[in-house]
Amino acid sequence: MQIKRLFASLNLLTTALLLSVLFIMVNWVASRRYVRHDVSRIKLMALSDKSRQVLNQLKAPVHITVFYQPQHHLYQMVRDLLKEYQQATPKIEVEYVDPERDLDRANQVAQQFQIDRINMVIFAFGERHKSLSDADLAELDYDQLAMGGEPQVRTFKGEDAFTSAILGVTQPFQPMVWITTGHGEKSVEDMDDFGISDVKALLERENMKVESTSLLQRTEIPSTVNAVMIPGPTKRFTEPELLLLQAYLDRGGRVLAMVDPLQDTGLDGLLHRWGAELGMDIVVDPALRLPMVSPTNLVIMTYVRHPIVERIDVQRLITVFPGTRSVRPAAERAELTATALAMTSEAGWGETSVSASTTEAGFDEGRDVKGPVSIAVAVERSGASASRLVAIGDSELIVNAQLFNAPGNSDFILGCFHWLVGQEQLIGIGAKPLEFIRLNLTAHQLRLAFWLGVFGLPLLCGALGAGVWWRRRT
Repeated sequence: MQIKRLFASLNLLTTALLLSVLFIMVNWVASRRYVRHDVSRIKLMALSDKSRQVLNQLKAPVHITVFYQPQHHLYQMVRDLLKEYQQATPKIEVEYVDPERDLDRANQVAQQFQIDRINMVIFAFGERHKSLSDADLAELDYDQLAMGGEPQVRTFKGEDAFTSAILGVTQPFQPMVWITTGHGEKSVEDMDDFGISDVKALLERENMKVESTSLLQRTEIPSTVNAVMIPGPTKRFTEPELLLLQAYLDRGGRVLAMVDPLQDTGLDGLLHRWGAELGMDIVVDPALRLPMVSPTNLVIMTYVRHPIVERIDVQRLITVFPGTRSVRPAAERAELTATALAMTSEAGWGETSVSASTTEAGFDEGRDVKGPVSIAVAVERSGASASRLVAIGDSELIVNAQLFNAPGNSDFILGCFHWLVGQEQLIGIGAKPLEFIRLNLTAHQLRLAFWLGVFGLPLLCGALGAGVWWRRRT
């Protein structure tokens, strides 16, 4: 009898040991070979195909230093997103440094990367590095501060910022963008509502170098300039300036022209030769107007298949054009391919009686441009000198007051620049808005939830256990 008990005890002990070893082995394998999947509705942490493409092209490791306080409101989001990057490729190395606890390492990081503040993410590759701050990673809502609350993350831009930073440190190519001046254009140095300083910051975050320049002071546009932007001129370009732009395009240059309605800029002929025809009109669309504003203030939701508008079309993002003229494809040369990018609805039209009140104007058959009306065109020339041109009938959509006010405006202009400089692989990565869902319950529903949660579920579990015990006993 004792021998049987001994064997039974040994058998039980052996089984327990084997189960323990199996449990440890399963957890060890699971900790190294696991699958992460974002099951949230908005896919906040899911990497886009564009980011995965960039990560797959890495030839050497990129070291990322997270110089954050763990209690910071962005820390967990940054950590979760970087786990996705690490899972996508072994060439992402991440180090977390708490500036308050690990003082020695914090001082080393500050000296190595020449930073004077905390809550930064630093990307390093060889001798190159790039630092990202809160403003680069998220847009915050400060409405709760007045009531003593904490700022809320309204939009998370982590993937866009991280992938751009990886490209910035791993690729020596930094696109040069010239912004023309001298014709009443909107200024990248102007930080008020009608300036475009936010556009400059947006492009610099995408590893582009931005310079303002006057073409009157230039004898040519060098090949080192990857794109020229003309943001809403109000004065005419001179003949020498037009010849500079023509020669630049002939050599394979890239131009973004944003020409507002009712402005005589002298660019009409140049743009027409390159496949974009500016309409002498103001586009009106009662079906796409914003409430309580002019019908010329358009909410655009119809896009034509093109890399520039790929993301905003797939995600059904709206772009707001505060006042635009029509811009139609006019590729009369065989080597040019012109594509409309954004369209009004069929109810829209190009109002040619620009002196009339647009709130009372109606469509005049045979005179006005019938909808759907194109308001932006992309043109590409085939051959060795692959010139590219984007013509848009409005520049107000990129002013500081509008750029981030509409979901698609910043993605639209960023898509234009990525396409112009040949970085199509970055089109499709954008900010992800966070949704805060508030559950409104009545007093009765709150009491019911309390009693069910605190007493109901425990009592139910206890009753089930008692029932099983009684069944076995009888």
